[in-house]
Amino acid sequence: MTHVIEKLCELCGKPLSMEERMVRTLKIYSHKDYSNFLIRSRAHDRVEVDLEKGEIRLFDHDFPGDVHPGCIEKYSEV
Repeated sequence: MTHVIEKLCELCGKPLSMEERMVRTLKIYSHKDYSNFLIRSRAHDRVEVDLEKGEIRLFDHDFPGDVHPGCIEKYSEV
């Protein structure tokens, strides 16, 4: 399972950068394991499951207070 944090622009909300880190290996043996995973996944902004690669990616958004240089120019003209 990989935890991905997308750092978003304060003005437009589009990604500035991403940080990825391996959290742990998850094995699902029963319906109860799958149900527990679904409950835990609700704490994240988005979850992607790639069955071909056997990967689960948990996405969270962060607004670090940074903005794109283009957004500064765009919003300062208004």
